Amino acid sequence: MKKLTSRVLTGLAAGALASATVAAMSAPAQAAADTYTPTGPDPVVFVGNDVAFTADEAGQTLTCETFDLSGSISNSGTSRAFGESAGTLPDLTSDNCTNPIAGDTVVEPTGTWDVAITGAEVGSVSPAVLRDVTASVSAASCDFNVAGTVTGDFDDSTGVFAPTGSTLVISDDPQGFICTLLGIAKGQSISVTGSWTAQGLTITNP
Repeated sequence: MKKLTSRVLTGLAAGALASATVAAMSAPAQAAADTYTPTGPDPVVFVGNDVAFTADEAGQTLTCETFDLSGSISNSGTSRAFGESAGTLPDLTSDNCTNPIAGDTVVEPTGTWDVAITGAEVGSVSPAVLRDVTASVSAASCDFNVAGTVTGDFDDSTGVFAPTGSTLVISDDPQGFICTLLGIAKGQSISVTGSWTAQGLTITNP
């Protein structure tokens, strides 16, 4: 039987140590790749830029000169898994919201909106979502509620959240004769355009 020399034994030991080291480093690195860290001021403000909402089936659009969201980052500077909340945005400041037919319109939040990063950054852009979006809309003799989510991209270099999709719908039966004139009905989808700039918010990944 061939005996293993000390040189061979030393080489085997070194190889085993290297393999163990790689394995030990790989597991945390993989876990870290599934996380993100939001860091921002308190309060954090998402300033609306040309925000508009369109009831797609009715072809009716509501535009707002001001549509700002504000709230707080949960445990700012602390890492969390993709999809976990970055913070809540319970406060909405809207002004000069109008529709060509209904005129001046009031939009008020009816719950606490939530923002989260849902995937890894590509360059400086991360997929993000506004969740638990609920609001009441009141125009001349037309009142209804909307609910759903708004997906988008958050650019860490500019702080801009730009919508890319929406599951918002009219969540109840609209009340008022103007609603019929507008063609507004329960279940209609609401698309979102414009953007929000989150002042002072940064995302690191992991």
